[in-house]
Amino acid sequence: MTTMPRDAVDPRHLKTGTLAAFVAEIERLLERYADRSLEGEYAAALAASLRRLHACVRSHHANDCLTAADMADGVIPPEYLDPLDRLRGEHTALVGQLDRLIRSIDAFAAEPREDTEVFFLRIRELIATLRRHEAEENHLYGSAMWRDTGGES
Repeated sequence: MTTMPRDAVDPRHLKTGTLAAFVAEIERLLERYADRSLEGEYAAALAASLRRLHACVRSHHANDCLTAADMADGVIPPEYLDPLDRLRGEHTALVGQLDRLIRSIDAFAAEPREDTEVFFLRIRELIATLRRHEAEENHLYGSAMWRDTGGES
């Protein structure tokens, strides 16, 4: 069995295209930062990973197939409307955060270490937000399925 270096990107993750896979890829890159500067190949790899995550979040947002009519016609139970609206509204903010991070990478190559640390903190905060967002969506979906299949009749 061959093993991949800890910081290598597992190609199986790229094929699945899941949010979790892209986040894991970025986290592996962040682990590598401790002993290098944010420039050259490292900065290019991080930017590419952030772009893949950006595309994944944009796709997730674009593939939201619920319409306002579905929500108004009772397809969605009333108690799910507020959490669903809040989660749907977060998509735009998440895409915006990713836009800013991607545009910032080149600027941070010449910045002092302290400023670069803030940049990496912003990436970690985004990752935490994405994980919470995905967990809440999964919980909402699971609750709706439970109700829809008779679990709460």
